[in-house]
Amino acid sequence: MTIAAITGATVVDEVAARDPDLISAAGSRTWSVCGSNFVVAITELTADDRLTEHDLPDEYLLLVQDDAVVGVEHDGRPRVTVGSPALVVVPAGTSTLYAAAPTTVVRVFTARCEEQMRRAVNHTAGADPRTAPLPEPTEHGNDRIRVHPLSSIPAQEGRFGRIFRTASLMVNWFPVQDGPRDTERLTPHSHEDFEQMSVTLTGDHVHHLRVPWTARMSQWRDDEHAEVGSPSMTLIPPTVVHTTRAVGEGPHTLIDVFAPPREDFLAQGWVLNSGDYRGGRP
Repeated sequence: MTIAAITGATVVDEVAARDPDLISAAGSRTWSVCGSNFVVAITELTADDRLTEHDLPDEYLLLVQDDAVVGVEHDGRPRVTVGSPALVVVPAGTSTLYAAAPTTVVRVFTARCEEQMRRAVNHTAGADPRTAPLPEPTEHGNDRIRVHPLSSIPAQEGRFGRIFRTASLMVNWFPVQDGPRDTERLTPHSHEDFEQMSVTLTGDHVHHLRVPWTARMSQWRDDEHAEVGSPSMTLIPPTVVHTTRAVGEGPHTLIDVFAPPREDFLAQGWVLNSGDYRGGRP
């Protein structure tokens, strides 16, 4: 795996073609990249292999992107089976997942999951001082596995993507983009005090990145236009102006990761599972 520093962003490109951070005895390969408050792991999961996480202090998110049958077990309770694309909230504690056929899954953990953070290829970089620390959660889900099939989520005019949360995490799993993005309808923006991890699962993309000027000219940077394949992970720091463009024909899949959950998305009523949390907006 290679990491390139661009305008302060960390890009891990085409991870499936490079050396993984972790290889299981059955041949599954995992690549992990962390931000200050979260860690994202992409795993090429072989048939009948098992991924077990022990004594996690927080819920984590599992993204199943195809029709391979994925089973999830939690603290000795009956197995939950996922047979189509879905987002799964796995409670804190010990859990195991497996696949009946080869597939690629994405898992998102909080930075309080110390072992998962240590696996990240960039874990020695330390927290970005511009990022607000991850607070202890004030809301809690329940202790059951919750499966949200994407097929049950119809398109809705005015809703931004498909946003889900845990007590401490948030992801936006965008609908598949067919073909290139309209270059006259990009959305450059920045975040003052939190990071964004952009995960591409299918298709080619370009991350356009700009560092704002400050009074110190030595801090100025040229714009970057990072071309990435799939899968890839790009960590975008606070204050960096960014927008992402799908390029080329065919399907393109993009996921954005944040921690803690974004209050602006909650206020808009865009979070699909907010009702699972105390104080969540329906």
